[in-house]
Amino acid sequence: MSRPNWQLIIVTFLLYQRSISGQDTPSKRIVKGFPAEPKQFPYQVYILNLEDGRSLFGCGAVIISNRIVLTAAHCISKEMNTMEIYFGTVDKSNKREVGQQRLIVKAKNIYVHPEYDDNQLINDIALIRLPADLLFDEYIQPAKLPDADELYENESAVVSGWGQTIFSGPQSNHLQYYNVTVFSNEKCKNLMIAVSKIFPTSFICLKPSQSTPCHGDSGGPLAIRNEDGSHTLLGLTSFGKPGCPTNSPGVYTRVSSFLKWIKQYE
Repeated sequence: MSRPNWQLIIVTFLLYQRSISGQDTPSKRIVKGFPAEPKQFPYQVYILNLEDGRSLFGCGAVIISNRIVLTAAHCISKEMNTMEIYFGTVDKSNKREVGQQRLIVKAKNIYVHPEYDDNQLINDIALIRLPADLLFDEYIQPAKLPDADELYENESAVVSGWGQTIFSGPQSNHLQYYNVTVFSNEKCKNLMIAVSKIFPTSFICLKPSQSTPCHGDSGGPLAIRNEDGSHTLLGLTSFGKPGCPTNSPGVYTRVSSFLKWIKQYE
């Protein structure tokens, strides 16, 4: 629950994490992404940490059921006492956006993984249990949980977020996305050894490309699209190399490594 150090890492993205002013502070951004359309990512939400009504920073997050939202552990501030969650959102600056709904959640409903370690960047996952059931519609839908035994290497996937579109620039108000390929952990480890000395199976990586997550994207989704139009959540944006460089892997929290932990909150 401590604030991430962006000198060491970037993201969540998808991913990636931590440092903004005003309503944003940790997390990551989508560099060289594309603007999302309404209903395109109905599982994506935006979360804003609040301390006595004052904005601290924002991150991405993902709906997985009518009562549960997942995000990165580094997206939860020690100082926050409430959180505002934006559902069905593409333009987070527009409160009157069609399909958008906002909900205030108390800190007692937020659970950071008990073994989260922001120094080693491991177990970077948190769960928000909503006080009432979400009503799903075409703007708001859950992502499915992944197969516990599937690595998803070389799968085509997509990441999304409201992070910076250029390093050290402002975060985007409009949801951005780009298509990715899941990278093998062995290859990713070799490229990320300077950032993370350990590389557990609970990491999942993005293959280097011309786009990347950045500050403000943390906690957001790495997902694959299913034949029926639904999406399966593979990862949550966690960290990357300093400066959000393109042609470098992004490291996500592998959701399948935490299915038992998630299940206890259902």
